[in-house]
Amino acid sequence: DRGPLAVLAPLAPGGTLDVGGQLQGPRATDALTGSGTGPLVTTEVVVAALGLLLALAAAAGLGRARPSRLRRTALVLAVVPLLFAAGALVDGVTPAVVLPALAVLPAAGAVGLTALLRGRRGRRSGPVPPDDVDRAAVADLHARVGVPELPPVAVVIAAYDEAPGIGAVLAGLPAEVLGLRVAVVVVDDGSTDGTAEAVAASGRALAVACPANRGQGAALRLGYRVAREHGARYVVTTDADGQYDVGDVPAVLRPVVEGEADFVSGSRRLGHQHTRDRVRRTGVHVFAWVVSAMSGTRVTDTSFGLRAMRADLTGVVTLRQPQYQSSELMLGALSHGYRVREVPATMHVRSAGASKKGRNLVYGSRYARVVVGTWWREGLLTPADEVAPALRGSALGGSALGGSGGAAPAAPAPAA
Repeated sequence: DRGPLAVLAPLAPGGTLDVGGQLQGPRATDALTGSGTGPLVTTEVVVAALGLLLALAAAAGLGRARPSRLRRTALVLAVVPLLFAAGALVDGVTPAVVLPALAVLPAAGAVGLTALLRGRRGRRSGPVPPDDVDRAAVADLHARVGVPELPPVAVVIAAYDEAPGIGAVLAGLPAEVLGLRVAVVVVDDGSTDGTAEAVAASGRALAVACPANRGQGAALRLGYRVAREHGARYVVTTDADGQYDVGDVPAVLRPVVEGEADFVSGSRRLGHQHTRDRVRRTGVHVFAWVVSAMSGTRVTDTSFGLRAMRADLTGVVTLRQPQYQSSELMLGALSHGYRVREVPATMHVRSAGASKKGRNLVYGSRYARVVVGTWWREGLLTPADEVAPALRGSALGGSALGGSGGAAPAAPAPAA
């Protein structure tokens, strides 16, 4: 009730407003005019100056701000308070009066920092070209079976030393889903326990043999390429250890086939999980919260292995992770503006073998590094049409889990 200067009293410890509306206190004179014996550089001054610099840097188009629509906003938030302050001081107004205007500068800095960091993908973003191992594996496939023509749906499985359980997994996969024929592509990632023989004995899968073990992420990337380049329109992934319920495949695939989504992931939190590992359960919640905060999209499970997607999506999203690939794939799809959904699904206890991802602490730390690295590389996930080609000409306006249906966007070109 004594005017806007009342909110400035805390700037001076013990500060108060006198009857005439003047700010009083040990640091009042220093904070408002720079006079007295106290320090000229206060925390408030540093924050305001930093905000001004960040806003001006963004307005100048530095860093990742050049294509950002926030440049004008940062410029306005930086310049208008300065003009107001300069005009007030020229008119002889006490410096205290201009402080509310200068208080806008931290907000200008926040907008400027967002523009500087977001929107443009890193140099390592983009499709990963095939390496010598990929080329050798595809050449071996063609030499053994010729150039296969795959049906519309390809189930891609990466397998490394999974001989005890992969036969049962392959036997349980359907030959047809939603009226579409299904092929199975198993990428044997340099197994030494007879996995290749178990796959061949099943008679159910197209085996792609890698001469070296490179990790699940690299094996899936090769499997995506084989599926995409040999006629598959939709790709489904599952693991070779029997943890995922094949009965969930139709539910995962349906939104993609019906044009309601481009990428669909199962979620154990929306469905059921039978694991007894409390640390892993906690990790699922933590990483879901982190990815949700980073992407602005609610996610409940970032590491579920049963997924379905358009085959062309796998040729656009950056896939560099050799092992911890699930979050990279989901974050990449979100950053390109693809429509992402989650559906309830079930996760069982591993039927055979042991996990290759390491103990909980190692797994968690490496997974966190992948999440943060992908978030930074993909432009901090800002799916606007200026940086997300999948949204051009689309009425979606952004990626959203459980988003509205509609025609699928045209296959986007890789973003710079």
